[in-house]
Amino acid sequence: MPDWPLVGRAAELRTLRDLLTGPEPRGVVLAGPSGVGKTRLGRECVRIAEEAGLATAQVTATHSAARLPFGAVASLLHAAVARPGAVDDRADMLRRSVAALAERPDGRRLLIFVDDAHLLDDASATLVHQVAATGSATVLATLRTGAPAPDPVVTLWKDGLAERVELGGLGPESIEQLLTVVLDGPVDPATAVQFTERCQGNALFL
Repeated sequence: MPDWPLVGRAAELRTLRDLLTGPEPRGVVLAGPSGVGKTRLGRECVRIAEEAGLATAQVTATHSAARLPFGAVASLLHAAVARPGAVDDRADMLRRSVAALAERPDGRRLLIFVDDAHLLDDASATLVHQVAATGSATVLATLRTGAPAPDPVVTLWKDGLAERVELGGLGPESIEQLLTVVLDGPVDPATAVQFTERCQGNALFL
């Protein structure tokens, strides 16, 4: 889906900004059906976090990466691997990785954006959970509703480590605004209502 203008999410965006960049930051799990705009909203949160002075990192979980332990989060592990004398097992890798993410030389807080967290392999999901539990970084994750997720991801909101925010479809006014921007011209309100009914407020279907 293209990076269409972010419309109809002002209230959610204010809440997310306060949670992620406030004096006592909280992790967030954005949950919703495919195409509702989770990734687009997550990227906007990353931009806001960077403007607020936070360091950011992004990982995207995929079916192919899920075949390898730590496959989805490999880009985060460079600071923890190949250290002389380190024990090469998953538990030690997990411990060293969490410690490396916490020890930032610039002193800035780190926001990790995990897209499609329901596709994480167990090792990557455990790392994300441990990062959130230890406060090594603030976790922002997207999750497709109805899809099975690894236990460590579910535990993020079950144990209060992150707020779960449910995203629904866009209303007719938001659809009209989106179409007006994308088509670079006015759209008849009745047409916007028809499109909203057809796509059920889902930007991907739109």
